[in-house]
Amino acid sequence: MFKKLYPIAAENGVDTVFYWDMTYGEIIEAIESNQRKTKLAMQFQANIAYQLGSLIGIAFNDPKKYPTSAKEVFPSLFEEEIEEEPKQQDWQIMKERIEKYNTYLKQKRGETD
Repeated sequence: MFKKLYPIAAENGVDTVFYWDMTYGEIIEAIESNQRKTKLAMQFQANIAYQLGSLIGIAFNDPKKYPTSAKEVFPSLFEEEIEEEPKQQDWQIMKERIEKYNTYLKQKRGETD
């Protein structure tokens, strides 16, 4: 029985070295687990194909309604991300930092003003 399951297990990603140390239940679970994972990947690809077809239809028939970002098309994928505008630093703070750095470099080289 184990010899008959071996090719099926190998096709489903079961490590061929560990296969011979596994029980029948572990082998079956590994095969079924890989099949579930493969099914989920296929469902994901089908969903992406459907979304792409929908976007192509919108772009062709009514380009003004075309979404401007992936966040509009896939809102559930981007829920965690919070968009923050980059803060503009004050030029006076930057000038002070550059002057401090220049002073440090001059001291390091032994130069004096």
